[in-house]
Amino acid sequence: MKQIKRADLHMHSTFSDGVEEPEELVIRAKNNGVELISLTDHDETGGLERMKAAAAQHGLQFVNGVEISADYGEVSIHVVGLDFDPEDEMLQALLGRIRANRFERAVQMAEKLERLGMKGVWEGVLEIVTNPRLIGRPHFAAWLAQNGYVEDYNASFSKYLSRGKPGYVERAKTSIHEATSAILKAKGIPVLAHPGRYKLNEWEFDSMFKEFTEAGGHAIEVTTGSHTPGQNLLFCDFAQSRNLWASTGSDFHRSMNRCEPGLQGDLPRTVEPVWNHFRAS
Repeated sequence: MKQIKRADLHMHSTFSDGVEEPEELVIRAKNNGVELISLTDHDETGGLERMKAAAAQHGLQFVNGVEISADYGEVSIHVVGLDFDPEDEMLQALLGRIRANRFERAVQMAEKLERLGMKGVWEGVLEIVTNPRLIGRPHFAAWLAQNGYVEDYNASFSKYLSRGKPGYVERAKTSIHEATSAILKAKGIPVLAHPGRYKLNEWEFDSMFKEFTEAGGHAIEVTTGSHTPGQNLLFCDFAQSRNLWASTGSDFHRSMNRCEPGLQGDLPRTVEPVWNHFRAS
């Protein structure tokens, strides 16, 4: 893989909870100077071939990606997989199980909201979602806002969809070890996504990260649209001090949400880019 100045290895399309097609993401990224791109939809690899074809058409390098939903206690942790074989049976079995659990959870959320007196929740959310296997809280949030039950998208969570609120349903758990091991089995690189987002104290973070590294994880997102500039610097130092490979990604879902593809901040020269270890490099 040729020398990379700007990469975006974390973004979402209509195959999960993003609002743009893979081809549209490629154009956005190219316009922002991105040279290496990945699509990391939640627990879903269905958009990879389209992204790969669009990247080739527009002269961008591409690597397979996915973002797996895992858990550390009651905290949701995301593990990004990069440069893996999307046909790997163990990986696809895990992703299929997570999607099935998510679908059942969505059915239960719709039932809860309807018991609150809301009408046509399930049918309405199905009109919003592009992949019925990946119905999640963002789709319910959009429906609630569109139908006037809350003033805006974010209020859907604070009023109905966050833990302890009347529309919330716990999700089935997947361990960090399961997610990391499945990526490694598929010959990929596990990356701890947006580490600054997790509501963990220093001891809890170290314990969680130990679980990740003991399972074989050796990379972390340093610059990401989910971080503040201060967090980018913090995790740059963290990666350096522990000799970790560094990744970068906008975590783009939609305009006006976090940042545009490729504009999350380039990796500092002081860290080891994860793409130096891609099989194609």
